[in-house]
Amino acid sequence: MIRILAYLRQHALALLALTCSLLAMAGSSYAAFTISGTQIRNHTIDPVKMNPRFVNGEVRAWAVVGRNGNVIAGRGGPRVTLQDSIPGAYGIRWRLHVAHCATDATIDEHYSPPTEQVPVPGDPSVSLTAGYAVGATVPRAQETLVQTFNQWGQPTPLSFDVLVIC
Repeated sequence: MIRILAYLRQHALALLALTCSLLAMAGSSYAAFTISGTQIRNHTIDPVKMNPRFVNGEVRAWAVVGRNGNVIAGRGGPRVTLQDSIPGAYGIRWRLHVAHCATDATIDEHYSPPTEQVPVPGDPSVSLTAGYAVGATVPRAQETLVQTFNQWGQPTPLSFDVLVIC
């Protein structure tokens, strides 16, 4: 018995810390299992409450570009030029500062011609546009380069949507 009391006296602070941590874990576990998503009010957690240095990513410029290089819609003053030597290669000059921004480009199926027919039960076939687009912003320039490819990975002129996210 004396050994147990001596041990408790020597390790009292450690035992107190262990007890407090166990109680804290039990409380958070209880909250995790008893609070549902419906109990959290809308808009209680929003970017304003977070550190603005870590919340970033706004669409600075965007464009919907036809396969012949015409701008169908856009923001940021996009002007498109075709790269003559490579089919499906486009250069987009912006009126906004876009250096050090990310670029996202996707094929726009509404303005691209169908590239394949897919059989569907109850319908002879459905036309769809298959392919992908790759985009990059040129550092120290107001330009974005986009290359479009068909479903076999060959450079092909296709309509695309592009976003510049800063």
